[in-house]
Parts: sequence; structure tokens; C-alpha cells
Amino acid sequence: MDEPVDIYEQAALNMSIPEGCDITRTVYASIKQLISHDIIDPSSVGFQSCEPLCGLCYHGSKEWDYIRFNIIVVGIILPIVGVFGIVGNAISAFVYSRPEMRCSTNFYLFSLACSDTGVALTGIFLFSLETFRPFSLTVARMSGQLSAIVYPMGMIAQTCSVYFTMCAGVDCFVQVCLPEKVRRAFSRKETVHFLAICVLIFSVLYNVPHFFEGFVIDCYHKDLGGMSKEVCPATLRYNELYQSIYYKYMYAIFLAVGPLITLIVLNTFIIGVSVFGSSASNTDDTMSLILVVLLFISCNTIALIINIFESYLSETLGSKINYIVDLSNFLVVFNSSFNIIIYIKYSRPFADTLFSYFCRRKPKTESPGPGPPIMITEKPSRSKKCKETLSRLLVASQPEVLI
Repeated sequence: MDEPVDIYEQAALNMSIPEGCDITRTVYASIKQLISHDIIDPSSVGFQSCEPLCGLCYHGSKEWDYIRFNIIVVGIILPIVGVFGIVGNAISAFVYSRPEMRCSTNFYLFSLACSDTGVALTGIFLFSLETFRPFSLTVARMSGQLSAIVYPMGMIAQTCSVYFTMCAGVDCFVQVCLPEKVRRAFSRKETVHFLAICVLIFSVLYNVPHFFEGFVIDCYHKDLGGMSKEVCPATLRYNELYQSIYYKYMYAIFLAVGPLITLIVLNTFIIGVSVFGSSASNTDDTMSLILVVLLFISCNTIALIINIFESYLSETLGSKINYIVDLSNFLVVFNSSFNIIIYIKYSRPFADTLFSYFCRRKPKTESPGPGPPIMITEKPSRSKKCKETLSRLLVASQPEVLI
């Protein structure tokens, strides 16, 4: 009776390694693993001398219409928006860290600006750099070497942005809607710092699996004529149970539907109290909330659909899904870069502080805000400086999984 053939030995039989090559090399073992789990087709594996040809796991589109769309939207417009976002978030972080702007809500917005800087940076690397990968061997090497690390780092930054936005929303809800005793307890320096640390820890732990979803192999780039690197998916990424639990249910609960519903409910109460309650609120505050919620929904709906229905959409749309993915990725960077426009337009304390430092302009007289802020320092608070921040609580939340 014949001996049963090991699955990796069977994969080796299906892959013709050139004679004279060291079959114990790690790259061959990695390719065998991909073949044995039906991630790649053995017939697609080619060699240049003893080096596997690139293209095992990365398949760039050959459609000229898509290539042109990708270069314009992701290769040109996205990095411009991203650089603007990096500068804008740096300015926002500077303004919100000024002594006259220190309150609990503004501390979360300072943290949000820092995490959004990470989103913009990793977005430029992952999306824009990938666009020029087929045209430059240096870019291909850089992208292949670093993508497996930059991707989970970008996801950590995005998760931080979602939950710092939620913290700011909860804080503003407490300041506007709840009694003075609760406001003071929630705005204590210890409480604010504790929540910020919890957000950081959760963001790292939640995204640990992304570090094990891919690995890097050395390969020969036939078109560019040199050695390059390519990221291939680990078997974990194609595990059906993992995809169902982590990418569908956990993503929806922790990064998409859950945060979205929470922020909408909180802002509904804030608007209700500001408009009909004892706390005075001007028309700009209400309008800004409506615009911010609409911006949040419009920038993240596509990402939500793609991540939950990825398999179905891939089968239905085929290569056309690349257009939607590029648009979704662009909206991620746009959402993380637009904050400073909202701050300058609808927050007088932010604009006054910004111009006082950069233009040496004296701040305008403050008008009453929708509720009394509580400073996280021992200094007395200024009413408008914290509470007008409710006008842009949702703008930077982007629960998008980078593609």
C-alpha cells in the first residue's frame, strides 16, 4: 500500500524548482505553503535562475482606464491631501496643547490630531507608494519590505482616531447634558489620562493579528530587471473563521457600526439639550454637527460595505472593485486631513488661539458656548473654549480597514 504523501511534499511536486538550487531555502518553503493552502496556483510560479519571479501575490491591473484613475486619485491627489492633513494635524495638536485651550475635550482632540497624523502618513505610504510600484524597482523594494509593518501600524492609528473621537463625544455629552458633579468627576486629569491610555492599549491589542497576516519573500522582478520584495498573505488571512469573526463581526462592532451609532446617539442628545434645554447654543453649533455627521457617514460607508461584504463584492464586481477600493482609501485620508478646516471655520477659540500664535492677533471676545467646560488643570475654565468643540466631534473618526 502506498505511503500517504505529506501536503507540503505534494505541493513541492507541483512546483518545479530549477535544478542546482537549494531546496531548503525559506522562500521555497513559503511558496509551498501558499500552494498547499490553495492561495496561489502552482502553474503561476516561475523562476529566474533560482529566484522566484515577482507577481505571485501582487497582481497589478493591466486596464489602462483603471491605471489612469489610480495614478490621478491615489498617486497624485491623495498624497497632496495627506501632506495637507499632516501639516493641519500638527497645527491642531499645537493649538490644543496651549495652556488656554486645555480642557478634557480638547485633550482628546489633541490626541486625535496625533493619531490622524499617523493615518495620513501610513495612507500615503500604503496607497500612493503602491501606485508607482510597477514603475520603479526602488519603490517596489521599499513597498514590499515595509508594507507588512506599516499596514498594522496604520490600523492602530485608525483605531486610536475612532476611539479618541468617541472619548471627545462622550466628554462633550457629559459636559452639556449631565450634572455638575458628574462633569467634574469625568473631567479630572486622572480620568482623562486613564481613558487615553486605555485607548492606546486597546488599539494595539485589537490590531495585533494584522502583524501575522502577511510575510515578505524575495523575488526577481522580470519587467524591471532586478531583485525585489513582495508581501504574500499568510494562511491566517484566508481562514474562513478568522475572516468571519475578525473582519466582519468584530470590525462592525468595534470600528464601524458600534462607534457610528454611539456618536449619533450622543450628538442627538447634545443637539436636543443645546436647542431645547437650558444650555444656550447658536445655529452654527447645530449646523456644524449636522455637517460633521454627514461627512463621517459619507467617508466611511464605502469602507464599511467593502470590509463586511469583501468576498461577495469581489465575485460580483470583479476588477471593477478596484475603483471602489481606491475611492474608499482616498476618503480615509481625506477624513483624517479635513479636521483643521472644521476647527477654523466653526470654533472661534481655536481660530483665535491659532491666529494669536501665528499672526500675533489679539483674540476676539468670547461668546457663550453650549455648556460649561471643566479644565483638567487647576486653572479656572473658559466657557467657550471647550464647549464649542462639540461642533466637530465626529469629523476625524474613520473606521476603515486599509486595503
